[in-house]
Parts: sequence; C-alpha cells; structure tokens
Amino acid sequence: MALETNAELLGRVPIFQGLSRRQLATIAANGKETFFDAGAAILQADTSGTAAYLLLNGFAVAEPLNQNELAKEVLGYGALLGELAMLVETTFSVTVWARCQVRALALKRDVLLDIMERDPTIACHLSEKLLQRLLSLAVDLRKVDAQFAELEFPLDRAWP
Repeated sequence: MALETNAELLGRVPIFQGLSRRQLATIAANGKETFFDAGAAILQADTSGTAAYLLLNGFAVAEPLNQNELAKEVLGYGALLGELAMLVETTFSVTVWARCQVRALALKRDVLLDIMERDPTIACHLSEKLLQRLLSLAVDLRKVDAQFAELEFPLDRAWP
C-alpha cells in the first residue's frame, strides 16, 4: 500500500507528471525511506547532494543561502527537495531544516540513472520536462528584459 501511495505522490510532482503508473512504481520502489529528526538539515546550502527527497510526513523549512534573497518557506507532504541532485551534480542554494521528525523518500542519482538506462522513456520524459521549464524561464527573462529596456533612459537624454 505504501509503495502505491508513494508512486501516486510522485505522480503529483511536476517533473514526474505524465509517467505511467508502472514507471512511477518502479521509481518509488527504488527510493529509500529516510528519516530526519527535528532540527536536522535535510539539504545544506553550499554542499553538493546525490539525492532528492520526497516528503512523506512532517514539515521542513527552507532557508535561502542569502537571507536577503527569499523568505523562509514551509514545505510539507509531497514536496520534492533537491530535485536537480537526483539528475546531475549540483550545489544546493538553500538549507532545508526538519521542523519535526520528517519521513522522506530518497531518490538517489545513481539509482535513478540506472532506472533510466533500463527504461529510456523515463529519461526522455524528464529531459522534456526540464526543457519545458527552461523555455518558460527564457520567456520570463525576455519579459523582464523588455521591462528594464522601457525604464532605461537614452544616454543623450540623461545628461543636460
């Protein structure tokens, strides 16, 4: 039952949405149930990781590396922490603390890469999801760039 629930929960995470039940069940079955005590760091800023964590129980608080950048964010059931670490080498930009005891499903990079080798359609799916995100980010950046361009003053008008 827990495996089915974990697979269903994975299917709600945007990067996994659209995978078949069998594929989600395979990924969930290969995850490792992990526990963090209250106050423990689930992710540590400025360190690299080899796994993402799907929160199954409990709450966590994300604190950005630079306290001036973002507000603290409370994360709970179904949140996926450290998503990129399950795919590629990455350095975390936030520290995520367990607010109480947290139970999570660890999705280790080497295990996920093995699963993708056995089922390349999963690799294609994840690549497509990441490409969609990058394209969306590019559109957002162009909008911001256009807004800044509207605010700029031509140099010949800036000086009397």
